[in-house]
Amino acid sequence: MNRSSFLSKISGGCSLVLLATWLAFPEWVSAQSGTVTAGKDFNNGTVQWSYSLGQPFHLQLGSGSEPRLNQGLQQTYQDNKITGLLRYDNSALTPMNNCSVQVRTLQSAVAATATTTTAGAYELSAFPDGSYNLSASSTKPWGGVNATDALRVRQHFTGSTPLLGMRLAVADVNASASINANDALLITRRFNNLSSSFTAGDWYFETVAVTANGQTQNINLKGLTYGDVNGSFTPSSARQPVRLDMAYDAVRYANDAEQWLPVYADRALEMGALSVVVQGPEGLEVVDLRSVLSREDLLWNYQGGELRVGWSNVAGKSLKQGEPLFELKVKGHSESTWQMKDLSEIADLNADPLDMVQLRIPKVLAPSQGWHVALYPNPAHNQAYFDFDLPVGTGFVRMELLDSRGRVVWMDEITTPSAGRLRHEIPAHALAEGRYLARVQAQIGSSLDLVHQNLSLVIRR
Repeated sequence: MNRSSFLSKISGGCSLVLLATWLAFPEWVSAQSGTVTAGKDFNNGTVQWSYSLGQPFHLQLGSGSEPRLNQGLQQTYQDNKITGLLRYDNSALTPMNNCSVQVRTLQSAVAATATTTTAGAYELSAFPDGSYNLSASSTKPWGGVNATDALRVRQHFTGSTPLLGMRLAVADVNASASINANDALLITRRFNNLSSSFTAGDWYFETVAVTANGQTQNINLKGLTYGDVNGSFTPSSARQPVRLDMAYDAVRYANDAEQWLPVYADRALEMGALSVVVQGPEGLEVVDLRSVLSREDLLWNYQGGELRVGWSNVAGKSLKQGEPLFELKVKGHSESTWQMKDLSEIADLNADPLDMVQLRIPKVLAPSQGWHVALYPNPAHNQAYFDFDLPVGTGFVRMELLDSRGRVVWMDEITTPSAGRLRHEIPAHALAEGRYLARVQAQIGSSLDLVHQNLSLVIRR
């Protein structure tokens, strides 16, 4: 073979790189410029070139008849290609669109990149043979994390329910290489908007080691937001699950002083986590919160009319029906409702969210808006009450309970009630399980007003 040039036949789709010393030239020979000529088409023609001595050079062939000869690193380009899907690691494997998928060298240099389609599909090509890492990145908003995730992290730390795989990786939100109660606290803080980021970042994607050798490979990737250890997030959805509701069950009247309002559930609870995101009614301001839940595990925040409450504990908390989860100190009054928002839920001791739970809270009205009555709690167990708000001039209040047959099973009367809030006990412990009609009469001034004749009380055992 002539040392200044030789003939090589190039098969379709490849570019060949040679090193001058491969041809047995001495390393001390000076570099020389190379020249190249090509046949009609590199797919079926031949190419003749000369080389630059002592240095690697790269011959890149295009589809035309004028290939380029450049000095550079020795490398061989084959028909390497990687295809696959990028999906979120939830139960639905939600496709992640408009995300970047990269193949990087072991020194973290990007060799190829692609953007995922609506279906989460990607395709990477035109990169040399070698060893790589395949992963992804996203600029989508962080989300899907609440106190239920904090509970799962606590369970992992205690060893009761270990996290595995990606769920384990996203639990380490402070990037400390260990998972403990500090991660659970940071998750609850971010859920409550007391912090806006994690040290570990917002997104985690699995990394796959790849060896490129001229083949097409199909590799699917998954991702999670940091902190979403139960995989509840749906990145493509504008709304996240809401498993709580808040309704009025009694009435209070606003006065010059602030007042405490109990917030309780419509059932008895064995709970391990509480996540509340609720927009308060306009005209009513939350100034404080207190609770029977463990103080060291409870965080809350009130900003811009939005209340957030987060709590988790592996030992859990048992609450009787009607027992307040927490109480709010408020000032002002409003006829508007509380609007529950995304990620609101109560989880059991296994960190499984409960089906829709209704929270109940008294309504706060202006003092001039008449008189009202409500039952608390309802449904009831062994204790139940009439809660009254009575205006000045109320003469008497008469109360009756009727069973399903219309029989009066209990009655009582308050002859000289004071104006304002009044609570009157019902002997629920002496009543059979079932639904009762509660009928209330009150004399205001010289008239006799019959109100709430369809108010019902449920007794459960």
